[in-house]
Amino acid sequence: MKFGLNHEVSLILKFRTMKKTISISVILLFIGFSTLIAQNLAVQRKVNQFTEYVDRFNTNEIYDFSDPKSYEGTPYHHAEYLLGSVYINNELSASNVALRYNVFADEFEYKETLATDDSEATAIIKSSDIYVSIGNEFFVVIPDKGYFLVLYDGANFSFLKKLTKKYHMPKESTNTYDKGTPPTFSDRHSYFIYSKEGAIIEFPNSKKKILAVFGNSEKEIKQYCKENDINLKEEGDLKKVIMYLDKLENASL
Repeated sequence: MKFGLNHEVSLILKFRTMKKTISISVILLFIGFSTLIAQNLAVQRKVNQFTEYVDRFNTNEIYDFSDPKSYEGTPYHHAEYLLGSVYINNELSASNVALRYNVFADEFEYKETLATDDSEATAIIKSSDIYVSIGNEFFVVIPDKGYFLVLYDGANFSFLKKLTKKYHMPKESTNTYDKGTPPTFSDRHSYFIYSKEGAIIEFPNSKKKILAVFGNSEKEIKQYCKENDINLKEEGDLKKVIMYLDKLENASL
């Protein structure tokens, strides 16, 4: 892999096994940001697209999903729009634009400015050639798997985090003592290791099974964990292990 970027951002995903040609029209989508281009090439939709999914459950109409006060939690990574940048083919195409990651829908919502009305938000085309950065967070697309947050970018291996949201149906009040509960979104996540060959493997929950993911390097990783008091169930420690594995691979080349 190496997910490597220019000086503007410290991370970028370079898929060595998945190179696609981006059409001039898609590039213009982010360079021009004209209304006409956006209408043709971005998926136009209302903010809170997740309501279309929720509606299929015949949720009680008293819950207005355009109003965050009517439910608990949030379908978004960050509830508010934040300034960020969009890259196409490793080139900066848009900077300081308003972005928000709709985790539930697995889409990035885009507005030209923070002041732009939410009703004008559109969804960025989901492509492995397009990358999004917000603050110190960097998101890439793995084909058929969606957006991932890059936690570590190595020359041989990268550490990715998949964010998801679980939707909990509202519960109606059954008596005067039971007030019921509103619709709720709760956070879920899973971790993955991605190799320069393009293989992606999800880390299981048990420590023993996590070690098995490292294959021929399992013995070295197990020793490293013992010497450094590593807890493979902790994100920070698992990141250290991936970094160590990356160094092992470099040393063997």
